[in-house]
Amino acid sequence: MHPFFAPLTDREAMLLLTTLTVGGSEDVALFAHLPSDTRGRLQEKAQALLAIDSKKRVTFMVHELKQAMSFKGLRGVERVDPSWIVQGLKGENARVVATILMSLPAPTVRSVLRRLPSGIRNKLPPKEEIKRVPLQLVRAVRQIFESRFAAMPEPSPKGFAFRDVIQLERKELYRLMRALGLTELGQAFATVGKLALAELCRRLPRDKAEELILSVRHASRMDLPDIKTAQRFLSRVVVNFKDTEEFFQKSGLWRLAKATLLEDETFRDGFRQRLPRDAGQLLTTYMEKAAEMEVEDDALRRLQDSVLLRIRELAKSGEIAPRWGSVEMNFYDPSIAEAHAQEPEPEPM
Repeated sequence: MHPFFAPLTDREAMLLLTTLTVGGSEDVALFAHLPSDTRGRLQEKAQALLAIDSKKRVTFMVHELKQAMSFKGLRGVERVDPSWIVQGLKGENARVVATILMSLPAPTVRSVLRRLPSGIRNKLPPKEEIKRVPLQLVRAVRQIFESRFAAMPEPSPKGFAFRDVIQLERKELYRLMRALGLTELGQAFATVGKLALAELCRRLPRDKAEELILSVRHASRMDLPDIKTAQRFLSRVVVNFKDTEEFFQKSGLWRLAKATLLEDETFRDGFRQRLPRDAGQLLTTYMEKAAEMEVEDDALRRLQDSVLLRIRELAKSGEIAPRWGSVEMNFYDPSIAEAHAQEPEPEPM
């Protein structure tokens, strides 16, 4: 379904659409009888839909209902990063490409079109021509195309677990990776001494150096059991980076790769596809290296909890969508959140 409906499950999205389409805004009150986590998600999305101009809202909801019914049971390729979709379209003729794009959400289509080779893009048939293709044929083509991808995991049935990081929007994932990268670097430098930190800071722009120093001061005890893997990563990449932002992002990707070790292959395959293709391939490499380090499960659980904490922090500071700050987080150790809330903030430079 359209990215608008994240983090709803497909069933919740259908309930929302059916309620508003058949009953209207008055029936939103029915959501009060649902479990608290489901109720909150549906009420938030209902208000967002009702804020849209009525004509546009009805058109959007009817389209999504038709799409959901027509493509029910497929593998969720609309949540795959467009760079993977473009790769999957290689070698297909223009009519097949257009048929597949017709079944995808408009934001995904725009992203794919920007990345398509001009030779294919210029040969795409008009929309009106593709609209005349029988729906059963469109579904069959889409099904064959989706078989090239791993199935995308559904949201957790209750609350927000680490595996729901896959539900974040692309920009939010990059913001999270950057923040986690600073945490990873802060953890690594927390015990290696001031000289190494000073040497790196001399190579960074002043504002980036200040961010890094602040992250070192902020390194918490919750992170310290994983210090060796952070230092090993640091020793491999710190001498080779050229772009500071890329350095921060890769550090965060390494942190996420370690956290995925507790997850199954279905999640790992889906997570790779949620990232741009280059980043997804790098994630695979990092996951393989992390697996060789044999990090204890307790440390990995603390690591996953720290990722959830960072998502909540980013949401509350407005750096990612505020809705992620109000969902119930499924911590392995719920006391971590309370302890973290009581930690004093490090003094700014």
